[in-house]
Amino acid sequence: MQTGNCQLSFSVRPAQPEQQAVYIVDIITGDVRGAGTEAPAIIRLIGSEGQSEEYVLGNDQDEYGFERGTRRRYALDVGRPLGALRQVFVQQVEPSMSDLGSGWYLDRIEVMGPEGALRRFPCHNWLGKSDAGDHRGCQQRHLEPSEDLIAGDAPLAKPLAVATGAAALPHPEKVEVGARAVSRRNEGWAGEDAYFCAAGRNGMVGLGVADGVYMWKTQGIDAGLYSRSLMSTARSEVEGGNGDALAVLKAAEAQVDRDGLQGSSTCCIVLIDSAQGRLTSANVGDSGFVVVGTTPYRSTLQEHSFGCPYQLGHFPNADRGDAAMLMTLPVAPGDMVVLGSDGLWDNLADDALVDAVAEGRARREGAPALARRLAGEAFQKSLDRESESPYSLGASEAFDMVYSGGKRDDITVLVALVQ
Repeated sequence: MQTGNCQLSFSVRPAQPEQQAVYIVDIITGDVRGAGTEAPAIIRLIGSEGQSEEYVLGNDQDEYGFERGTRRRYALDVGRPLGALRQVFVQQVEPSMSDLGSGWYLDRIEVMGPEGALRRFPCHNWLGKSDAGDHRGCQQRHLEPSEDLIAGDAPLAKPLAVATGAAALPHPEKVEVGARAVSRRNEGWAGEDAYFCAAGRNGMVGLGVADGVYMWKTQGIDAGLYSRSLMSTARSEVEGGNGDALAVLKAAEAQVDRDGLQGSSTCCIVLIDSAQGRLTSANVGDSGFVVVGTTPYRSTLQEHSFGCPYQLGHFPNADRGDAAMLMTLPVAPGDMVVLGSDGLWDNLADDALVDAVAEGRARREGAPALARRLAGEAFQKSLDRESESPYSLGASEAFDMVYSGGKRDDITVLVALVQ
């Protein structure tokens, strides 16, 4: 993720020189629609030997709140060392006038203590309500250090079982001219969307989705070939034992380069290590995934501007695999992972997705049926010209105009049920 200029502010509490303990706190706001906020935040550091007072950050003389995709740095003199940091308490200050646009997507907080040790406290979630999508979060959180969230190197006593399913629907206008979805157990496509599901010989389960850019067709280029090649290579890498999500993505990128394919595409790769109970991901663009379960998570989209996502491609200014957003999360029995192209995320709000998942699970639907359910829900929303959708809310924010309705597009959904 690209971040803005790093800004340094000081909040100093008088103390004896021998007791000074300065903690460098970096607050990283996510690069998603509506992530920024003008509201400040309250921060408190909690360690094994005590906790700091509460500090109000984001209320500088020239800068208020936290802008999308930025890193803001603060130096906090807490008076004495706090020992090993165990938590960071963060609370968004409620806006005094209106909550419109006050929602804040906090990616993480990083803290370097006086001894020089750096600890990361992931959030990957919303505080408050955003006006660029139906995102709602509580106003305060206690963040745990990432080292405590990720499983160790020791294998689980019993490997996880992972069931997968997929569904793909082409854009309605493409259907009118003969396009059809190709749905196979291990890979398929719809329009310029493509996907794969695969099991590696090392106990790794891989899933991926790529969304080719249709507009290349005006230049005689079929971007569907580009996205399908990405997914075909990624599938082969996983089946061959590649257990590194970024390495899988970059291998797919290198193959389309060698083949001289033209076009461009987003690309999201997710690997689930059934032996370790760990999910890793690499994501370029506005395709992405969510985890519903013990450690809820929503990947952040990457876009240069509204409607212009990061994308791999043959042209000089295309983004490269090195720009991918990377994530590692624990997974456990009962968790559900949902991947999708932007046809899913532009039309189905997070709350609606969770509700649809709950309804499907109550009916004891398996992964394939759940994927079809979510794709169908997104498809219906895409046809509704009056509804409020994540896309219409994002467009309203980006262009300062009121938009309504869903966004017609190719829709691809993959589901992995962890058991």
